Amino acid sequence: MDLNGLRDLVGGNGSVDIAHDAIIIGDVGDTEACVAMLRARNVTAAIICLIERRCANTTAGILRAGADDVLVKPVISTEIRARLEAIRRRSYGLTSNAVTVGRLTVFLDGRDPEVDGERLRLSQREHAILSVLALNHRRVVSKEHIYEEVYGLSGSDPLDKVIDVYICKLRKKIDTATGGGRYIETVYGRGYKFEAPPDHVAPDRAQLMLDRWSNAGALAAPRVPFIPPVVPRAAVRAPIRAVGR
Repeated sequence: MDLNGLRDLVGGNGSVDIAHDAIIIGDVGDTEACVAMLRARNVTAAIICLIERRCANTTAGILRAGADDVLVKPVISTEIRARLEAIRRRSYGLTSNAVTVGRLTVFLDGRDPEVDGERLRLSQREHAILSVLALNHRRVVSKEHIYEEVYGLSGSDPLDKVIDVYICKLRKKIDTATGGGRYIETVYGRGYKFEAPPDHVAPDRAQLMLDRWSNAGALAAPRVPFIPPVVPRAAVRAPIRAVGR
């Protein structure tokens, strides 16, 4: 739609009514004005703009209007998805797509979680619900919020108890993988809280990665001899001069 059509769409609507994870803006005539209008309506969703050609001034204007990222067309969905994941990660104050809670590591990029470096297989819905809980680690998340995050834009109308069913399945799988660890607590009347038991210490992820590479033979590859850089004689003999104002 053009800028006028978008203005009619968001007219009178705020962040509550436009509760999308992201908005991708293509050719709407005035991209900068479009972004500014959305932010003026308190739309908090991530905004990525697509432009026809690279221009520093155009990009700077769009970003200053409130966009989160600007890409030059053509683009592929994989890159857009990765950038949206990065925007979402930063909004929660995270430095990577891995959220480590006790012995459990939840990946926000679609990979199955791990317990002490071992893969824990989950269904798509189970992973989506666990990701919502991991992003809100140590905070109580209402059932309504989980429902909206997982099913809000799917167009499906699941049963009322579907979140409870998936939470039960997640608990059983995590309990089996961790040897009895209760990571998901029910806060009656409020929702669920995702937190590690007191006796579960977070693993050293750097050491786990080194061990994995070592077992895969990555560290057993033939060593490449180190060749020191050659420094020209002129550079060695060149005097050092102090330049004052």
